[in-house]
Amino acid sequence: MSTLTSLLFRHANKFHSIRQFHVTSRAFQERYYTKKHEWVQILDNKKEVRIGISEFAQSALGDVVYCELPSIGAKFKRDDAFATLESVKAVAECFMPIDGEISSTNEKLKTQADLINKSPYENGWLVQAKIDENNRNDIGKIL
Repeated sequence: MSTLTSLLFRHANKFHSIRQFHVTSRAFQERYYTKKHEWVQILDNKKEVRIGISEFAQSALGDVVYCELPSIGAKFKRDDAFATLESVKAVAECFMPIDGEISSTNEKLKTQADLINKSPYENGWLVQAKIDENNRNDIGKIL
């Protein structure tokens, strides 16, 4: 069990995948959550997703002081560790919620890792990944 998972399960016995609708200036955007508290948001082009950790996860982790993100072009399968977050409490891995190829990383996190705590959904996202049509169609089922 990862450090992040053990921190999360200290606070609750059971987690369920949930959906959250988030209002932005452009449109309603749906987020999907894993049991490990990573989230996935399908972007407007429908070929990419944005991935981050939930408000609950960042709170359990504590103040994030360092973030190690993957290289652009790296390919990951679902449940592969793709990022490492270091906080004042622990070091935790983040797991890929869906198969994909990293197309972008949040460069702001190199110098402002605390954005994960301050704004986990807007400014503290971790990576963007290209996904294929099968994964896009199944995203609601697997998360």
